[in-house]
Amino acid sequence: MRKRYGAICYVRGKKNDDVILVTSRRSKNWIFPKGRKIPGMSGPASAKREAYEEAGVLGSIDKRRKFRILSEQDGAKVELMLYALRVEKILKRWPEARCRNRLIISRSKAEKLLECPDTVRALRKVLELRKR
Repeated sequence: MRKRYGAICYVRGKKNDDVILVTSRRSKNWIFPKGRKIPGMSGPASAKREAYEEAGVLGSIDKRRKFRILSEQDGAKVELMLYALRVEKILKRWPEARCRNRLIISRSKAEKLLECPDTVRALRKVLELRKR
């Protein structure tokens, strides 16, 4: 089984949180930053690094707020662990800025842009855990 790690990046607001999405390289669909485990790093640390590389954000990962998605890609099973990342800084320049677009939007608008129902569920669950 292939393992991937990603981040649900959110910017804290007074009433609601905004969410950061990026475009995928191939399809240009809106997604959360994600990728393979980086050698020598934990899953959450890999997710944090992907958020920096793909979305140009720095912040804190909350290991307790996570969501697991099982899917199939190119005939192989994939496990994606998405962790909550509270954004502390949004960079003007970042490694993949030229090959991805970044969008900072409300949670409700993000839910409409995400094409995968599992990622919408992950977004809802992870941000609901923040309110507790």
